[in-house]
Amino acid sequence: MPDISGAMVIDKTRALIETGAHQVLTADCGCLMNINGSLEKQQKALRGQHLASFLWQRTGGEQ
Repeated sequence: MPDISGAMVIDKTRALIETGAHQVLTADCGCLMNINGSLEKQQKALRGQHLASFLWQRTGGEQ
């Protein structure tokens, strides 16, 4: 259902942008890819990151 998915991601990205957040964390890879793709198409600087990657970086994991 691409039409429904497209409408949902527009709603999600709009809400995220309105928060003023500089970063978004999620544990859902599919949602992350969809949100980041939409933000990129909208030419927004905000990007999401997977929770595991965030924790890995913050605990001194390989960069």
